[in-house]
Amino acid sequence: MFEFLAYSAAIWIWTILFYLLVQKPLFMLMNRKGRSCAISARNWLDTLRHGSRSDAIIASYLTALPLLISAAATCCGLNPFWPLTVYFIIAGLVTGLISVGDSVLYRFWSAKIDASVLPYLRTPREAVASVSVRYVAGASCLAIAVSAIYIAGAITATRIYTDFGITDISAWWGYPLIILATLATAALLAIIIRGLGLRPNNPSMAYYSPEPFFNHWALNPVYNFIYSLGTKDAFSGRFVSMTDEECDAELRDALPTHGSPTTQLLTTDRPNILFIVWESLGGEFTGCVGDKPEVTPNLDRLASKGVLLSRCSASSFRTDRGIVAALSGLPGQPTTSIIRYTRKLAALPALPATLAALGYDTIALHGGELTFMHLADYFLASGHKHLISKKDFPAEADRCKWGVHDGPVMDRAYTEIEHLTRAGKPWYMTLLTLSSHEPFVVPTKTLPDEIDNAYAYTDRSLGQLIEKLKSSPAWDNLLIVVMADHGLNLPDDSRRREDYCHIPVVLAGGAVKAPTVIDTPTSQTDVAATILGQMGIDHSEFAFSRDVTADTYSRPFGFHTYSNGFLLTDTRGVTDYDNVADRPVDGADASRQRLGKALLQRLYSYLSKL
Repeated sequence: MFEFLAYSAAIWIWTILFYLLVQKPLFMLMNRKGRSCAISARNWLDTLRHGSRSDAIIASYLTALPLLISAAATCCGLNPFWPLTVYFIIAGLVTGLISVGDSVLYRFWSAKIDASVLPYLRTPREAVASVSVRYVAGASCLAIAVSAIYIAGAITATRIYTDFGITDISAWWGYPLIILATLATAALLAIIIRGLGLRPNNPSMAYYSPEPFFNHWALNPVYNFIYSLGTKDAFSGRFVSMTDEECDAELRDALPTHGSPTTQLLTTDRPNILFIVWESLGGEFTGCVGDKPEVTPNLDRLASKGVLLSRCSASSFRTDRGIVAALSGLPGQPTTSIIRYTRKLAALPALPATLAALGYDTIALHGGELTFMHLADYFLASGHKHLISKKDFPAEADRCKWGVHDGPVMDRAYTEIEHLTRAGKPWYMTLLTLSSHEPFVVPTKTLPDEIDNAYAYTDRSLGQLIEKLKSSPAWDNLLIVVMADHGLNLPDDSRRREDYCHIPVVLAGGAVKAPTVIDTPTSQTDVAATILGQMGIDHSEFAFSRDVTADTYSRPFGFHTYSNGFLLTDTRGVTDYDNVADRPVDGADASRQRLGKALLQRLYSYLSKL
């Protein structure tokens, strides 16, 4: 009576085996040449292990309909061979075409196949114009052969099931049992597809290596294609409010990408850099730019001895936008997030990638899951050679809903910094905190308000790290950057948006020359170019990041985006603009409105071309 469950399990297992034994070897064989990375047995095992989750998701997708058909056939006493055969022919052709297309196109694109190939299907002659007829014919034959392998295996399992595995239901109670078994199995497949994490599965679950080829090899091509259907390019043609010439004229002196620093903030042009991105640290929770010195005494102490950007605007309201703003100098997008478009990420400039090209060892450290918000995708694409996340901490480390608390993470940062310093190479580290996130439950209680207490916990962890670094050989050549990813937006918040988007940015450490306060309006996006400018490194590719110490920085402003709106702050005031209503919410000013619109037009045009 329950033979249909065994059949469904057989289809699921066969699909997994197909990807392990056919698709992944095919991808490697067709793309192994010209790789700077050696392909070893260890790479094979790592690829199979890290890619297994995306393979299991597609196996679950492909098993769902056979489960329902075979269960219905059992209840009705029918033979489902032909409906299942038609289904597997279609599924096999789609699977084979995507698998071979992925392997073939990777040679030209160095990216996984996704929905961006669909427009080419409208003009197939032009799509294949750059390759020979023989090449197209060979790829077509290969796709048919690969499809045939999957179809043959699935139909063989179907034939065995329909010939020997269908039995009649002998009692009335068999029907509800079959329904319950079907629902339970369908629920299991849904769990595999969605995952049990706080957020649904996404392609970054297969990303594990600083070498993109291994990540692409591991990721199931059918899963990546299906996922990309929901992340179509949302940039082209958006927020056009003026001609390109008018936009260029408006931004001519607003986004300088060259210039020479008028003030030297550092004692060296090649410091080691610890870049701390602090979860939700709005300026109001600090003493250095707010009115709560009891919450962040250690950060305030750093600010008093370092460089403080006292009027900095967060680029957006989410970590996925904030981390890209911090490291790539890219303003947050009010209608989407560039981090979802993994194919575009490698084209973005990034501070760690620039430093890696100069010989820096680069590392990203986070106590949470790097599959959240495509963090693994971005960290690797932005030049981090090594990733440390929740799975790399011992089980006894203090944890919360989001992962490992900031105390153990700061301890791990010190250990890594000591190792990197002893190695003798210049190094860069991104550290993304998480404890100051709702529900604001942390291991210690020092302040009565739970939110203040969570920030105080991270501040105390930071202070302990700083004290250890001060007594270590790393200190003298160390630049520490502390920046919020965004402010804290609370439910029923009565604050004005300009207060919410105000964040602290502090540059400190032994490499800082003298205490300095930069009190002109700045943006979170400006930090990358400012650091590179102080190091004497060209930052012209950072199209939206400005060196705020340069002689070309003549039009100070801060730019923040929220859900389809923007906030622009300059030396004269603040304008809050609603893009949907196409009118200012607060602080109407024609020049600020025009500058904000020009920035969005340039931003979306830039992203559409990546």
